[in-house]
Amino acid sequence: MKIAEILQKIGLSEKESQIYTALLETGPATVSGIFRSTGIHRPLIYKTLPFLISKELITISPKGKNKLFVAESPEKLKSLFFKLSSDFESALPELEKMHQSAGHRPIVKFLQGKNGLRFVFEDLVTTLKKGDIFYRYSSAKDSIKNEKYLPANYRQMRDQKQLERFVITNESVAKKKKLRLERATKLVPQQYGLFDYDITQLIYGDKAAFVDYNTETAIIIEDPQIAKFQKKIFKLLYDKL
Repeated sequence: MKIAEILQKIGLSEKESQIYTALLETGPATVSGIFRSTGIHRPLIYKTLPFLISKELITISPKGKNKLFVAESPEKLKSLFFKLSSDFESALPELEKMHQSAGHRPIVKFLQGKNGLRFVFEDLVTTLKKGDIFYRYSSAKDSIKNEKYLPANYRQMRDQKQLERFVITNESVAKKKKLRLERATKLVPQQYGLFDYDITQLIYGDKAAFVDYNTETAIIIEDPQIAKFQKKIFKLLYDKL
């Protein structure tokens, strides 16, 4: 990700980002100097500078009749990031309330392609909390070491959150997996052919997701009752195996 994109994500406008990075590179400069290094018209520079000053990213250093504008250390950007994070945490309960007030009808999402399948796994690791449990029916294609269906940081986030999982699969798939303390696995006898269809189901939080590797399509159903129902079916089968 480019520096300008990062700065804009933490609250700087495009022009603020341009001026701040230019001053970091050139050192203290007048408005004329900022114009020469950025190409931004002077009226817009004068309009933008007060916002950078209010964010404590730029200070003014008088030099004779002129004013030099000085970029503060990038460490100052951390305070913007932490403020944004704090504001988000403060707003989250209200956003959740708005989301819940939309009604109790199930929300169904239909996803396609590699990015669609990747979204399912990303949704799982980002929405579950530390120490949560999810349930998984693992198919043959699910077990193939194919990173194209997983977000780059999927395993890292899963392990950082210490997510536990219960897995139902068959013997041929289980042989390809290393034993892990946080994964409990039970096997369906091969003759039942439950995983010959290369469809994986994930049950996590209030969601049940179905992933079809053959057509690269996925469906996420978000509903507490449906998720509970699917968990009970999973646990019943798991206990019987």
